[in-house]
Order: sequence, then C-alpha cells, then structure tokens
Amino acid sequence: MKQYEYCARRRHLLQAAAAGPLLGFGAAGAAQTLAPGIAKFIIPFTPGTTPDAIARVLAPHLSAKLGRDFVVDNRAGASGIIGMDAVAKAEPNGLTAMVTTNTTLTLPYFYKKVPFDVIDSFEPIALVGAINFALVVHPSVPAKNVKEWVAYVKSQQGKVDYASPGRGTLHSLALEKIAIATGVQLNHIPYKGTAGAMADLMGGHVPMMILPLNMVVPLEAEGKLRIIGSTRAGRDSLHPHVVPLQEGGVPDFDESAWAAVWGPKGMDPQLVAAYNRAINEALTDEGVKKSMLSQGVVLTPGSPETLRKMAVAEYEKWGRVVREANLQAE
Repeated sequence: MKQYEYCARRRHLLQAAAAGPLLGFGAAGAAQTLAPGIAKFIIPFTPGTTPDAIARVLAPHLSAKLGRDFVVDNRAGASGIIGMDAVAKAEPNGLTAMVTTNTTLTLPYFYKKVPFDVIDSFEPIALVGAINFALVVHPSVPAKNVKEWVAYVKSQQGKVDYASPGRGTLHSLALEKIAIATGVQLNHIPYKGTAGAMADLMGGHVPMMILPLNMVVPLEAEGKLRIIGSTRAGRDSLHPHVVPLQEGGVPDFDESAWAAVWGPKGMDPQLVAAYNRAINEALTDEGVKKSMLSQGVVLTPGSPETLRKMAVAEYEKWGRVVREANLQAE
C-alpha cells in the first residue's frame, strides 16, 4: 500500500454486498456495473492539498453507501497530468474516481502534450464545494491593501516575483488576472507543489503568492504573512474581516477554486447517478460539513450535468486570460 493511503474498511458491508444488491444503488442493474474489489480515489496532487483532504473525508461515507472499501491514492506530478492520465485510462467500472479542482482544466494552455481531453476524457460525477483564496505577501513588503500593493509593484515594474505551485494553477492564473486588471507586471516563479513555494514565501525569498484563505488567516495572526485581499467577491462567511480584492480595488475580480469528483469516461449512467447520490447525501452529514469547513470548503453539491457546464465555462474563461496575458505552452 502506498504511503499516505487511507483505507476505509467496512467488512460487514462487503458481506452484505455479497449476499444481495449493493447499498446505495437501489437497482440491480446499477449494482452489476460496480466491479468487485477495492475502489480508489486518485488524487493528482500531493497529500495535504484540498482535493486530498476532501477524498479522505468522503472515503468512509462512500464505503458505507456503496459497499466497497475506498483507498486514497496520491499520484502527483506535472501539474496533475500524471494522476489524471491514470484516471482517463482506468476501466469505467466504478472502482476508480478522482477528486480534483477546476485548475486542471487549464492544462492544455500550458502543456503542449496532454495525453487526454481535460473534459471529454472524464465522466462528471458530482460537485463538492468552493474554496476561497487570498493574495498574501511577506511582512517585508510595504503594502497592507490593494492600493499600496499596486503602488509597490509599479515602483519596481517588472522586477517583482511571485510564487505558485506550478504553471496553470489558480494560484498563478489568479495573479495574472489581477496583474491585467491593475496594470502591473510580475514575474512568475513556479514551484513543484505548494510546500516549497510557501517555505520560500515565509522565508522572504519570494514576496507574494495566492494561497487558500483558511490556510493563511492563522499565519497572518502569527505575523508570518500579510493578507492583501481574498479572491472571491463578497465577504467570506468564515473570515468576514478579510476584505475581498474586488472591494479593495481590483475591478470585477471574483475567483475561487471548486472541487469535484470525476470518473473515467464511459461509466454506466446508473453508476454515475449512484455515486452522485452517495456524495450529495454525505455532504449533508454534520461531521462532513464540519470537516469540510475546517479545510475552507463551502459545500456546493450539484448534478453531473451542472459540473460539466461549469467545467466548459471555466475552460473557456481561463483561455481568454491566457491569451490576454500572452502566456505560452511548453
């Protein structure tokens, strides 16, 4: 078993599954499409990321509802391409699903060789929730709000760096969109994951970054970082004291990440419906709600059809940003 894997054991449910229809399906036809064996959530990011945390919260609930053990399998690398490729190539038998965010929809804009279609190679299953982010700076940066931040960057136009976990991430694209809206020039320093970027940010080696809001609020309280503003328009329900960037002076800025569950293309519609129902039911559980909120995830359950429409709109939106910022694939 891989390091960090989490297996939600439910032996009594497996015994029940062997004796009759699987729990949560409600139809023998759907039950027959889910192959025997252990199911897995493939996460195309490192442990400790939001998709990883979501999968670990959902795993025991899906195990209880679908009658299969669920393992969380982290396959990070190439901004998500490695893990997503594994899902795209998996059998659509219900034993493989993926938790990811809308940032993976931008991969074709940044990599010339993506071995799958970021939308059509996958089966949309369920929306999970939205995550608010924030623009943060090292305390040495002489800026406490948007106006001061813009003045600081313009005073060193083209010489200010920012960190991100990689090309095509929301962390990077949101800052590119902020730069377009405010007329500033920034240099992107991509890292291989969030941990290294954050370490250099807090060490003062890079001055700024976009990070999940719930992650940086306690760091600001400790004096390790300073929040310039949150990325989503409107005050955050968990951290209402944080001023949104739009309110602070970035015109029409409203961005957040959203997490969703996908499967390999070709999953039986009844199986997709069963997964969707099980996930949406899990999101009503008070323990799940509490765990998700602790990760900064505001639950927004939805249908597979809604997820697909959102994905298409997101792909097109960031395409416009990439073209306007003149970002190139590699």
